[in-house]
Amino acid sequence: METEIKLCECGKCGLPAPISKRTGQTRRFVCGHNSRTHNHSRGRNKTPEYRSFGSAKDRCTNPNNVRFADYGGRGIKFLFDSFEQFFAELGPRPKGKTLDRIENDGNYEPGNVQWATPTEQLAHRRPYKKAA
Repeated sequence: METEIKLCECGKCGLPAPISKRTGQTRRFVCGHNSRTHNHSRGRNKTPEYRSFGSAKDRCTNPNNVRFADYGGRGIKFLFDSFEQFFAELGPRPKGKTLDRIENDGNYEPGNVQWATPTEQLAHRRPYKKAA
């Protein structure tokens, strides 16, 4: 029996398609190229930039996130189309800095995000509401 060669989902590599011993049918093949093109998300070793991207996106889009009410719930949107676009905008995260929105009521979008120290982030905070 000849081994079938097909392109994986990334469209870049042609490797033998796995064949089910039970049914003899080929299975979908994914090499991982498409999930690691930027080399920031390998398994459990995600970079700080990739973790910031994922956390911000989750806060804005996942109603089950504990911080959703402060972000997506109040209309903050995550408008980056991809991690590559996010990384091109911000570059590597400097030590001691985290993701910050310049305009606190604005979206996570190009032109409104930066890496900032906790002190710098205080300038962009919403005012506290006094408890009655």
